[in-house]
Amino acid sequence: MSATLLAAGACTFAPDLSRFTACDGPGGCPSGTSCLASENRCLPTCGEGGRCDGFDEDPDTNAETDAGSMDGGVDAGTGPVGETDAGEADAGSEDAGSEDAGPAEPLALESSILAEGIESVAYSAQLQARGGTPPYQFTATAQLPTGLALDTAGRISGTPTRAGELVLPVEVSDRSIPTKRASASLRLPVRPLLRVAGPEPLADAINSRAYAERISATGGKAPYSFALAPQQSLPAGLTLAANGSLSGTTTQAGRTEFTVAVTDSDTPPQTTTGTLSITLTEAGLGLKVLSRAVPGGRVGSDYSYTVRVSGAGNWSLKAGALPPGILLDTSNGVLSGKPMTQGDFTFRLGVADLLFSDERAYTLHVD
Repeated sequence: MSATLLAAGACTFAPDLSRFTACDGPGGCPSGTSCLASENRCLPTCGEGGRCDGFDEDPDTNAETDAGSMDGGVDAGTGPVGETDAGEADAGSEDAGSEDAGPAEPLALESSILAEGIESVAYSAQLQARGGTPPYQFTATAQLPTGLALDTAGRISGTPTRAGELVLPVEVSDRSIPTKRASASLRLPVRPLLRVAGPEPLADAINSRAYAERISATGGKAPYSFALAPQQSLPAGLTLAANGSLSGTTTQAGRTEFTVAVTDSDTPPQTTTGTLSITLTEAGLGLKVLSRAVPGGRVGSDYSYTVRVSGAGNWSLKAGALPPGILLDTSNGVLSGKPMTQGDFTFRLGVADLLFSDERAYTLHVD
């Protein structure tokens, strides 16, 4: 076999024939082979360029073949010559990530309605945004409701000072170039705070006489349910109904203080407590105003309270002014209506029959 020139230069092909039988001359080789005198080896006589049956290629020789020196750089893998190298597929040739995912989602605030709050109770909520390029920055585009603040991370905090549906004008911006912006008027529903409205103190009880009084509540959601707080007790002989009515007959002298709990009808319900007191008094001659105070009210909410007296007579407004929206029934001493203005309103009521009269000053607080 002659040496083969592979390229311009001194590169030659020198096969290893040591695995073939040695020969001394043309007639010294087994059948099917002939002696190559220049190498002194018996080589197969299977025709020029053909494959010799029964003579496998030396696996060591095959393994030693440098794929880089023979294949022109097509296969840079380490597998045997002629095998498909699975590792040679170009990961970039069919890049799953290069698939067009379509236009980016537009920047927007996640929700226009915030979690519910309660008037005069600390509030906290986290704004969320979607789309655009995070991280996001949040700002208020106008004055926020009194008591509330917004930081750039989207945290709303503070204490709402009034009930109702509050509006928070907010803008969110992202980190894209140019910056994208989105704005919305967020709604924050705030429930009115439930309070025991009194009156405090409650109307005096007359020794051994039937007693009637009514505890009131404001805020929350009516109707309300009243009960004595744990380990509390009323003056002996009196009972408290779920609607807030106190009734019975007592002989317990002095002033009795106790705590009541009230629960509203909202979902979830609010519950709060208030401390009230009753003083036992003796009956006297003539008329005597027994109500020491009147319960508080709330703007826009129904109000009704009967001012208690030891007898019967005609009522009148002696001084001051009732809250706008509240009227006095002069025949029975009932204050009723819907307060229209917040504040404290001081006035004096009087009651008189044909022989006697009495009067007392009150302050009605309206939330």
